[in-house]
Amino acid sequence: MDALLAGGVALFVTALELVTTTYPRTIRFVLSSVFFYCYIVIYGIIAGGVYLLLPALSDQVTFVGINMSNPWVQALAVGLSVKALLHIRIFSVSTGPGRTFPLGLETLVLLFEPWMLRTIEIDHFNNQTAFVDPLAKKYATLKDAQDRALNGIPNTFTDAEKAALRADISQATTSKEVIEAYLKYVGVKAVKTAFPL
Repeated sequence: MDALLAGGVALFVTALELVTTTYPRTIRFVLSSVFFYCYIVIYGIIAGGVYLLLPALSDQVTFVGINMSNPWVQALAVGLSVKALLHIRIFSVSTGPGRTFPLGLETLVLLFEPWMLRTIEIDHFNNQTAFVDPLAKKYATLKDAQDRALNGIPNTFTDAEKAALRADISQATTSKEVIEAYLKYVGVKAVKTAFPL
C-alpha cells in the first residue's frame, strides 16, 4: 500500500509538472495522448520500486526529519523526490562538439524520456491542429482573425502579457497562426468564445 502511495504521488507530481510547465493552457490536447499516461506511469512505477527497495538499502539510506519513521511519510518523500533523483548526473562525457552524454542516474532516464516527451509534443501538435484548423477555415481572413483575437484579450492580463500577445498576433501571417498564438495565451474556452464555429 505504501509503495502505491509513493507511485501515486510520483505519478501526480510528474503529470502536474509537465502540464503546468509545457502545456498550461492546452492541457486537453495532452490528455488524449497515450504516451502522456505512459510517461507518468513510468515515474510512478519507478517510485513504487524505489520504495520497495528501501528495506534492502536501510543500512545505506536513512530518512531524517519530522516523523520520517512513518512509512506513509517515507512513501510521500519518495514520490515527491524520485523524478529529481533520477536526474542526478555524476559527470558528462563529450560525444562531439556541443554534445554531451550524462553518466549517473540520468543515464537511465535517457532511455525513455526524450523520446516520450517528443512523442507527447507531436500528439499535442496534432490534437491542437485538429482543433485550430476548422476555426482557421471559418475565419480565413488574417485581419478578421487578428481583430477577434485582439478584442478578446482578457482585462486580467498584465500590461506585459497584453503587449506580448498583441506582438504575437501582429506578427502572425495567417489566421491559423493568430488562433494558435491566442490559444497559447488564453486557452481553449476563450478561443471558442472569440472564434465560435
